[in-house]
Amino acid sequence: MIDLSIAIQHTPSRADRRKWVQAMLNQLRVESPNIPVALIEDTDHEGCWPTYRRALEAAGDVSHHLVLQDDVGLCRDFIESVKEVIWARPNDLITLYTNAASVLMARDRGESWIEKSGACGPSVIWPKYLIAEFLQWQDRHINPDFEFDTVRVSMWLLKTSNRVFATVPSLTEHLGYDSSTLGLNSPTKVATWYIGDDRSALTIDWSRGLSSPTKDTTQLHQEWWDHFRD
Repeated sequence: MIDLSIAIQHTPSRADRRKWVQAMLNQLRVESPNIPVALIEDTDHEGCWPTYRRALEAAGDVSHHLVLQDDVGLCRDFIESVKEVIWARPNDLITLYTNAASVLMARDRGESWIEKSGACGPSVIWPKYLIAEFLQWQDRHINPDFEFDTVRVSMWLLKTSNRVFATVPSLTEHLGYDSSTLGLNSPTKVATWYIGDDRSALTIDWSRGLSSPTKDTTQLHQEWWDHFRD
């Protein structure tokens, strides 16, 4: 059985993010009012990683937990689309956004997936059983003051050979590409191919490219590895 909880990682001091969160909450409540949605606010300005950790720990008694950042737009029929994606890959980490160039190769091949070696962040589906494994691993291996949340996830994936898959197309868009809380603004930080706010993903055949998806390699900056400990 597949059931779902959702947590939204939120910086309430930012007006743009309050607007985006409200739009997300409105859509999620209309689409599926019975799915629990936790708003994890960084009211004490702790930063990305402590807030992301609390978002992971907010998983309910469910099979899967979706963590959204507060600066994403959602496609139409988002919840039902997420359920279809989970049915296709129930045991895998799934990202609903990527700006990888390999998306275009997969699209040209008529495939609905790429396999990534690291995670890209604003919307990730976690099989719940992997959350505790990741948190325990990063407690042992990553310096506690390292601020980048999804880089921690990427380190775990790369060091443990766990896999993550991205949907083709992306089902969320990164709205905050020029509003980063860490100052990492870039016009390239948008989806390579976003399905669109007004389009549903329910017509996508998620079996296409399921067994042998196009692969994409994640490269982490060397200075990030300085925060890793054996």
